[in-house]
Amino acid sequence: MWSKYVNFLKEITDKDRVVICFDQDGDGISSAVILSKFFERNHITNFNYVPFRRHSRDQVAEDILKYDPTKLIVLDISAEEYPEFTSRFTEIDFMVIDHHRTDIHSDEFLILKPEKIGFEKSYQYPTAKLVYELCSKLVNLEDISWLLAVGLISDSCDKTWFEDIQNIYSHFNFELKSNIHETIPGLIAQIVNSATLVSPKRTKEAINLLMTKTSKEILKSSLAELNRDINYEIKRIIDETKQQEKNNLIIMEIEPKYAVAGIVGNKLSFKNLDKTYVIITKYKDHAEVSSRSQSGKVNCSKMLKKAISEFEDSNAGGHIPAAGAAFPIKYLEKFKSNLIAQF
Repeated sequence: MWSKYVNFLKEITDKDRVVICFDQDGDGISSAVILSKFFERNHITNFNYVPFRRHSRDQVAEDILKYDPTKLIVLDISAEEYPEFTSRFTEIDFMVIDHHRTDIHSDEFLILKPEKIGFEKSYQYPTAKLVYELCSKLVNLEDISWLLAVGLISDSCDKTWFEDIQNIYSHFNFELKSNIHETIPGLIAQIVNSATLVSPKRTKEAINLLMTKTSKEILKSSLAELNRDINYEIKRIIDETKQQEKNNLIIMEIEPKYAVAGIVGNKLSFKNLDKTYVIITKYKDHAEVSSRSQSGKVNCSKMLKKAISEFEDSNAGGHIPAAGAAFPIKYLEKFKSNLIAQF
């Protein structure tokens, strides 16, 4: 099941020009760093990073092509959903490693998904683990397995892979606490995610930290200070934002200092397991949505896709417990009524 993906990596040499395009979250960043560590151990040094931006896919494609790559690896992005994006790379050896299920197939590039290796609950098999398992078939990565823990925690998959967590914490003598987010990898996951809420520049700073610093050094970094400020903003939003409730649906509209909607949704949904949260971040010309539901009774991805199905220049997708959407701001009221109609 793994052979064609392993062969893709084996065929990369020090003469190749590699671009790693990654989603700007804890899973995507951890995946990029694990892959980079793999390249370094194979004496492949000519690789560059391009953060993915869903609303600027044309620019992302241009940024990738500037490096004139011979190999392209896209991480934690269901790139197959964007044919206008992938069509730019028909002359490049190209692989997608991702855990967002789409059931879209391609003859133009490789797609590694959890279901391709027999794991059906794709949302519980984060990209960091896919990359770690793939690269580990060629080199031993146990000494950097703490990066896998960061990815697992970032995508709330630590309980599914608790045996991995136990082994990693034992190997590095990390204290395992009842609240995983208070452990060293948990704190690092918060710090990495904080970087992604500010700008691509801070995202690359996060990659540099994970590539070059120890866990203790990361906890004392400037991004750790940023994380504290973001946590204050999250608390303010939770305490002060009005909640519009219908049955077990809760809608919140926010205009935050940082893009914290997903974190707000995570905190509230894990505290109130029977509720479905839809956090709407309002911008001048568009709205971005994060939805969270931990009950297993609501498919957030399907719910959001249905709510925007008649909108132009809109998109939605994700997993059962966590999904996102974006649409022009003119559709805001219609979007809310479409959601409410589903409950």
